[in-house]
Amino acid sequence: MTTPEPSPIPAAADPAAASPGSASAPAGHQPNPVPGASAATLTPHHAALIAETCSKSNVLWVRTAGSVRHNLAWHVWHDDAAYVVYGVDEQMLPLLSGQVEVVAKSKDNGSRVVTFVAQADILPARSAEWEAAAAALAASRLNTRDSATQRDRWASGTLVTRLTPLYVSASGLGDDRSEAGAVPAPTEGPTTMTAHQPWHVRGRASTWRARRAARRP
Repeated sequence: MTTPEPSPIPAAADPAAASPGSASAPAGHQPNPVPGASAATLTPHHAALIAETCSKSNVLWVRTAGSVRHNLAWHVWHDDAAYVVYGVDEQMLPLLSGQVEVVAKSKDNGSRVVTFVAQADILPARSAEWEAAAAALAASRLNTRDSATQRDRWASGTLVTRLTPLYVSASGLGDDRSEAGAVPAPTEGPTTMTAHQPWHVRGRASTWRARRAARRP
């Protein structure tokens, strides 16, 4: 699965300070620009596009301001917004607060359908909106191990966050000149391997081919 390449997220909370160019399509992958789009303006067409795409797929790519990578997030679409739960015994995500970039892809072929900026708000545990979101999330949660106490665990050890679309920054597929948008692998970290190569039975393919060639008369 290809990780979307990041595009700028407006740092200012004031919508007037942002523009579609500041939250443009991810670098290396240029979807068709949204004609006439303006900051903090969500047209009915854009709202319907986001709702349809997010309703069909239960995963999104989310990037917070200041981050260079998107995070895959399981979500449920409910009441014109995407809701995610993360924390203890659930998916692990960075703190989602303020404006975040969201990439929604097609469930059928994995292609990017729409990129939009959303307002991330953490819901107070046990509030009326939290209870409604928790009910929607619980109904879509697969393979839960503690259905009887799930909400208690969510209230004490997780965050339920609402992602409300603000405006679309790009929509549609790229053309033949668009790059794939892949993000280079990290050069350091606990899962990065730069020097040591795993052991292979009978050695690596390049090694045994060279040995076989050397034995030929």
